[in-house]
Amino acid sequence: MNTYLIVSETIYNIEKTLDELKKGINNVITYNLDINTLDEVLEEASYFSMFEEDKCLIVKNAKFFLANKKEESNKNKEDINKLLKYLDNENKKTKLIFIVNGKADSKKKIYNLIKDAGNLYNYPNLTKTEMKNELNKIVKSKGYTIDDETLWYIINNLGNFDLCINELNKIMIYYSKEQKILLEDVKQLLSKVIEENNFKLVDSIINKDLSNIFKYLEESKILKTEPNIIISLLYREFKLMLSTLLYEENKYSYSDVLKNLKLAEWQMTKVRGNLRIYNKEEIKEQIVKLSDLDYQSKSGLINKDVILIKYILELCL
Repeated sequence: MNTYLIVSETIYNIEKTLDELKKGINNVITYNLDINTLDEVLEEASYFSMFEEDKCLIVKNAKFFLANKKEESNKNKEDINKLLKYLDNENKKTKLIFIVNGKADSKKKIYNLIKDAGNLYNYPNLTKTEMKNELNKIVKSKGYTIDDETLWYIINNLGNFDLCINELNKIMIYYSKEQKILLEDVKQLLSKVIEENNFKLVDSIINKDLSNIFKYLEESKILKTEPNIIISLLYREFKLMLSTLLYEENKYSYSDVLKNLKLAEWQMTKVRGNLRIYNKEEIKEQIVKLSDLDYQSKSGLINKDVILIKYILELCL
């Protein structure tokens, strides 16, 4: 069988396995079943090249492999049957790799066919101790050293294995030469990561960019950012927008506005971009709402875990 399945919630494991499986193959095509159809994938998989070259098809978000407590959808059943039919006469020149982010259903026939062929790569979620050991191996493989206290600080603050690897890679680039990774340097870097994510989340909320909002919102949960911090940053941005409008209405010069609001030019460019989305009354409304939400949250009148989601939905929908 030349069909494979990678099951993992960790990008690191997925990419590491893909590197092994596609080694030596120049013709690599990537599909996403949230965008493409399985029919498109199987049509390409069945196609024989004129030059008989090997090719590799990587298929992301293969959700028909997932374990689902609800009744299996007709589409999933149809896709599974199509894949089973393809496997009866698969193209030996095509390496077909399906990727599942989540828990696959081990009872499905298609899952067990791939497993029995030895083509299943199923990575369970790591415990914190396993994460520490694996991160330590990765650091050592690149010629650096790190103590347990620093590793635990990274894991307890980030939680997510992929985020931990990303931040360790950044600090190794920061050092520029092989040496011991120090706790104080990690603390400084992580504070910058948290700050950067907060500003990206605030910008995406103000721009009503739902696709990025939930991405950065998920990261803020991993980074353990309190919702009140985001609310305060949003309040500050809307207040800057209102202040800029009021100064301009009163004929203040551009340089005076920058000086009075203590803004750099790039910040003013961002504020003016936001002013294309909201008029004065809408800005005032958001300032009042955010002030009220801040009070309710701090006084315990509303659950802090839902306060930000509630505000985002009301603003964007």
